[in-house]
Amino acid sequence: MALFNKEDFADLAIPIYDSNLAKNPIIKQVFGNVPASEIPILIYVALIYDQKSPLRLKISNIQERKEEAAEMAGIKGDASDIFDLKDNNILAYINSYLRYQSSKVWSILAANEEVLWQYQGELLSPITAYKTDKDKLQALEIKSKLMAECDAIIKRIEAYEDKLFGDTKEKKSEILNLTPEAIANV
Repeated sequence: MALFNKEDFADLAIPIYDSNLAKNPIIKQVFGNVPASEIPILIYVALIYDQKSPLRLKISNIQERKEEAAEMAGIKGDASDIFDLKDNNILAYINSYLRYQSSKVWSILAANEEVLWQYQGELLSPITAYKTDKDKLQALEIKSKLMAECDAIIKRIEAYEDKLFGDTKEKKSEILNLTPEAIANV
């Protein structure tokens, strides 16, 4: 069973299933002049950063969500530069898209989630670059501060989600807890 269908994406700010999306005037309005070769990246941005994207509801793990979005957008090969925001254009595209949606709360929620996962990557990496025990202890203290900041970020994320989704948070929980077996029994 497919996780999504075209109708699930009808409310996105850009019509990702437009067969001639490269020439759609909304692309120029949101992103400026973009070569047709960049259209898959723009679709990826819409799938991940659109407030109305169903990916957020159905795929809670951000890495899995990014992988699904890349596949749906037709991005071939290694997309780690896009996932890690190291692609030359990705930050500009994301910023333009978030601004176009005109939701400060949504924009800051998206930024907080990215920072949280960057911090998590740092927390999970081993401490290897130290010369003395004092250097190692300082690195451990930095990780402890990162953990405290992660707690604060999580609280902010939850507050922003409450502002944006309010009553639909219960629906999100129901959707995330659906299993293929539960769907088959409906």
